[in-house]
Amino acid sequence: MSLKPFVHAALLLPAVLLSLTISGIGRAACPGAGSLEGLTSAGWGIDAQNRRYQPRAAINASNVADLELAWAFGLEDSKSPHSYPLVTDDTVFIGSESGNLHALDRESGCSRWVFSADGDIRTAIVHGNVEIDGEERTLLFFGTFGARAYAVDAATGKLVWEKLMDGHRFSTLTGTPVFQDGRLYVPVSAYEVIAAIAPVYGCCSFRGSVAALDAATGTEIWRRYTIEEEARVTDTRWLFIDEKGPSGAPVWQAPAIDRKRGLLYFATGENYSDPPTDTSDAVFAVNLEDGTVSWHHQFTEGDAWNAACGASWLDGNCPESDGPDYDFGAPPILATTPYGRDLLYAGQKSGMVYAMDPETGELVWEQRVGRGGKLGGIHWGMAVNEGLGLLYVPVSDRGGAGRHEGDRAAARGLHALSLQDGTLRWSTAEPGSCEGREGCFPGISAAILATEDLVIAGGLDGALNAYAADSGERLWSFDTWRTFTAVNELETEGGPLDVHGPLIVDDMLFITSGYQSFGQKGGNAFLAFRLPRSAPLGGD
Repeated sequence: MSLKPFVHAALLLPAVLLSLTISGIGRAACPGAGSLEGLTSAGWGIDAQNRRYQPRAAINASNVADLELAWAFGLEDSKSPHSYPLVTDDTVFIGSESGNLHALDRESGCSRWVFSADGDIRTAIVHGNVEIDGEERTLLFFGTFGARAYAVDAATGKLVWEKLMDGHRFSTLTGTPVFQDGRLYVPVSAYEVIAAIAPVYGCCSFRGSVAALDAATGTEIWRRYTIEEEARVTDTRWLFIDEKGPSGAPVWQAPAIDRKRGLLYFATGENYSDPPTDTSDAVFAVNLEDGTVSWHHQFTEGDAWNAACGASWLDGNCPESDGPDYDFGAPPILATTPYGRDLLYAGQKSGMVYAMDPETGELVWEQRVGRGGKLGGIHWGMAVNEGLGLLYVPVSDRGGAGRHEGDRAAARGLHALSLQDGTLRWSTAEPGSCEGREGCFPGISAAILATEDLVIAGGLDGALNAYAADSGERLWSFDTWRTFTAVNELETEGGPLDVHGPLIVDDMLFITSGYQSFGQKGGNAFLAFRLPRSAPLGGD
């Protein structure tokens, strides 16, 4: 189980609000539909290989210290916002926990339109151009807590299609879909791992998957389950509760696309119940065309865990192995070394980083960068700078060492490894500035972002930091753990920086602050920073 928002969301599920919060949306409206020119990324990973490298950045090491807050937007009904923005030349698309997809003016934060989905928008906003009835249209794709994938017209905010991605009652979408050549590849996960804490629940039957959809219609083309066989009854507890398995191996993260080899890469989480399978805590390569498995490589055997483990008398659903819960929450990355070799990189909650041959899955090198544990190691995502030959690895290492971590020391912070062989090039510790702050923790859980000469990372203590890409020197910091005056006049408060992390586009930087999960402070601030200008570039 990764540090995911399903605990908070599951508790609130019966009260999910599907209507607009008028007081927060109806204000600061701006005229015009906005432009679809200059769409800035291919999804969560900036590119389809998940490198989280942004070439379109006017912010650099020489001017990052001049960044200033341009505007703040309050995400309504939210304590754990979970979306990642998509940006055009003049518009920002961002989702909220209440299920609203906002189209905001990039310069001022005023509202162009709002689309209301079935609930919490949990993924990045992805775009793709498709042909519908002979007309090319730009669609926005995203997933929700209710396991629904959506396609919305980017120009108007009107629904094109929606699809329930899995019929299991605890299924959800956390990993961002990826668009490629008219198809949308959607990863599916589940919070059944939390439902298992109820001793009267017969755990567990969900199995993770990735499905390929026709992006124009939502029609399913193929689906690859991470566990081939459906769960069966394995035992009976208290005479009337059927225990089931195998289960789990969810896909928490965005897949990576390899057009050269015709492959799609994704990684899996732990099993939820016994018997454990050889496909949990694993990296998969499947054929883009039909979903057939080219290879898979398991990195932690026998890892079966759910929330019942360690829950005192509620532990009836805890599998025999009881963890270590070392799933892959961070997406795999396809990148090229300075010597021209393509490698596939994966960071695990165990604190390990692996480099694999993308053709075969054979391990090329491995490196420990963190202590690991249920709340990190590597949590949401790494980044790559191929020009410098570096892989940047954020480490959370929240909490103390458990029985699986032994006496390893925590390594909270940011680490740079050689793409070629995994050797450590530099490290920057992040002990966290948490004095007097309830719900504050050290470490970096959120995904990070790289540019030509910067790495941008957000800490669980609310600090947004910019580091020199070649040395790790901290060049700029902004404390987001504060109250903001929002352009939409909602009460707006920042807190821990978690989940999808920062985005740079040209001279602007965007990030969401606040994330109420596992004791962390909540918040609802969507923040836009920019470099100083002598005159505005546009907008209101």
